[in-house]
Amino acid sequence: MINFENTKTRLYENFIRAIANSIVQKIDFEKLDKEGKSFLTKTKERLRFDNDKGWKFLTSSLDTIGDSQFAIVTFINHKIENNNKFNTGENYLRLYGLLSAIYIQQQAILKLSDLFKTGQIDSLKKDFDNLKITFLRHCISAHPVNYDSNGTKVSFKIDRNSLNDNGLLSIRDESNNAEVYNVFEALGEYTTMTEKCLETICQKMISNCYNSAKEKCDELNNELKKIKNSR
Repeated sequence: MINFENTKTRLYENFIRAIANSIVQKIDFEKLDKEGKSFLTKTKERLRFDNDKGWKFLTSSLDTIGDSQFAIVTFINHKIENNNKFNTGENYLRLYGLLSAIYIQQQAILKLSDLFKTGQIDSLKKDFDNLKITFLRHCISAHPVNYDSNGTKVSFKIDRNSLNDNGLLSIRDESNNAEVYNVFEALGEYTTMTEKCLETICQKMISNCYNSAKEKCDELNNELKKIKNSR
């Protein structure tokens, strides 16, 4: 069984949240009133965002990452438990739900990368697009009848008989050619990438917010290292 709270994605999410909350707690709201500044303007300055909407996007992105991670872990834990067998309709719901959760988590990570100016947004989008799990999301969960293949619209469908708990999924194109994907292997590849992305975002957040406080930077980077090395 995987403990959702102990996954690296969840730990990175909470790490970012803790730094942001620590910064907010130090805001002198009485002083803000005297200066005529809003809370959003102050968080923009302190967290080095580009505009006043940064805080709203930050909290929304973190919530999205946590919620989607909960869904992903629940999908994986069913495979580990293997106590219940789902009917075909339930398996479709589980698969569509997993692929949707992965996609919205990608979008939240991209937003965090943009907020903290990692400089990797374009390469990150490309890396996400090249993942097998992203292809599966696009071809069977989002655009099964109008998938864009180099400017040409094509269609895909799931071999219904392959939809079971073993994670092997057969996808057929419009010419009836089939290709088998291991959902759990594709998910593992995705997880490795997201953890690396979140680590980079955390590092950038630390340098943005504490670039003149070496002791605090060292402390936070040591905490970050513990997350990276956790299992």
